[in-house]
Amino acid sequence: MNTNPMQVILGVASLKAYVTAPKAFHVLGIVRFGQEYGLLATNTDGLYFRVNGSQIAGLDAHRVERAMALAYARGKSHFHAPAAPREVPVPPQIMVRKHRHALTTQPQ
Repeated sequence: MNTNPMQVILGVASLKAYVTAPKAFHVLGIVRFGQEYGLLATNTDGLYFRVNGSQIAGLDAHRVERAMALAYARGKSHFHAPAAPREVPVPPQIMVRKHRHALTTQPQ
């Protein structure tokens, strides 16, 4: 049993660095215990697991649900986090300057 506090980041946008879980699992996000990371997944029975490569470890449902509630409250959920407004790019302004050439007069 890991005594470090559990942190959860929910959503599929947070899963870029991880491999997929076995087909029997539904991935919810990332679970973290101190410096240890893994996929937070659930099976068809509703049990929670940490999947890290080929290692699958069962998790305490009460701790997971409490960490998920904190993730929702702190906005660390990619499912319910408000989307950041995108800045509208300002088109570049192009100015064409006409060059003025001085006319020189030839002495006659």
